[in-house]
Amino acid sequence: MKSLSVAVAGLGTVGREAVRLLRARRAELRERLGAELVLTAVADRDAAREARALGLPPSVARFRDPFEMIRRADPALCVELLGGLEAPRRLAALVLGRGGVLVTANKRLLAHDWPRLAGAARRSGARLAFEGSVAGGIPILRALELSLSGDRLLGLDAILNGTTNYVLTRCEEGLSAAAALAEAQALGFAERDPSLDLSGGDAAQKLTVLTGLATGGWLAPGSFPVDGIRAVETRDAAFARERLGRAVRLVASLRLSGPPSAPRAEAGVFPTLVPLDHPLASVRRQRNALLIRTASAGDLLFSGEGAGAAPTASAVLADLFVTARDLLGGLPAPRPAPRRLEIVPPDEAVSAFYLRVEAADRPGVLAAVAGALGRERVSIASIHQEPARGRAASVTITTHPSPRALFERARRRILALPAVSRRHCAMRMLA
Repeated sequence: MKSLSVAVAGLGTVGREAVRLLRARRAELRERLGAELVLTAVADRDAAREARALGLPPSVARFRDPFEMIRRADPALCVELLGGLEAPRRLAALVLGRGGVLVTANKRLLAHDWPRLAGAARRSGARLAFEGSVAGGIPILRALELSLSGDRLLGLDAILNGTTNYVLTRCEEGLSAAAALAEAQALGFAERDPSLDLSGGDAAQKLTVLTGLATGGWLAPGSFPVDGIRAVETRDAAFARERLGRAVRLVASLRLSGPPSAPRAEAGVFPTLVPLDHPLASVRRQRNALLIRTASAGDLLFSGEGAGAAPTASAVLADLFVTARDLLGGLPAPRPAPRRLEIVPPDEAVSAFYLRVEAADRPGVLAAVAGALGRERVSIASIHQEPARGRAASVTITTHPSPRALFERARRRILALPAVSRRHCAMRMLA
């Protein structure tokens, strides 16, 4: 029986689970492939200790240096689960430059180096698989690449970060954001340093990967607006649900227009007020979901566990299986031509907005706030003032749909008023 060697670089939580799954499902994979996927090498700074803990046989070589592992073990398939950017970048260059197979779950690597990785794979005939980089075990990337290849993607709205979704849904249940985050960390859904999640940066990297696969173009980090959930409080979640009939979610959005050969992309990551009857409103705790809009198949919802080692490792194993099947079948590596992707200026995006500010409880302040919106031609849909606490009152405003540029100018005017605190919360409202 034919066999294909597999090497795993990085034995952190995902790497350990990927190795465990590969060994546990070896017979099942052999039966479906008609060939053996054989783990022949692992690399980690504590490779010897990790290998013992995993019960790996002596036939599996241990390396402290992943680059030495590639050069000496020369695996048919390499799994990169190192984390970070610089070491994965060098390892990817080595594997792809040799015309090999690279399976990675590193969304940061893909977001920052998409053109370089795709170009290297195209030149050498290498294969690059990365299902585990977005939405854990949800098979969204393969759906975009294969299942929807006969359709046209019009856009998507997605919850791509389990940590922020856990925090926001626990806030809906009355918990403070700080307590919800601590709970998520205790349960293993949030990193010890959650800044990338809370800032929206993690969701933005995943949106870049999705866009690259869907369009063939590169949505470079920093080329679209990203706003996190740090300003969102339990009272915002309560107000949204009780008075507006909406749920707060961190939503990554993409809208595509223009010809498929040169698409225009409107993209962003924002805390968003989602109508309670919208599919994303029912996505709770650490789960992820993607609502995909297509020209022919209509709206498609993908949902599942988006955080944790097991869902990500299952996606890594799926990449190994599919890539091995293609290799054994003699299928050529896909070589999509790069496309020019035009980014729609963020200020042109139109939506309704939610704004909560803290203002001095004295005559004329509410009129000044409303006047700042009026001067920028932002129409008010509703305005609500909570009873004053001491000398300050909480004022919550929703607007009719408006260009983002006008709302942002109005927000700056409001926050510049002497009677208004800089502390505030602004969110987009999904139609």
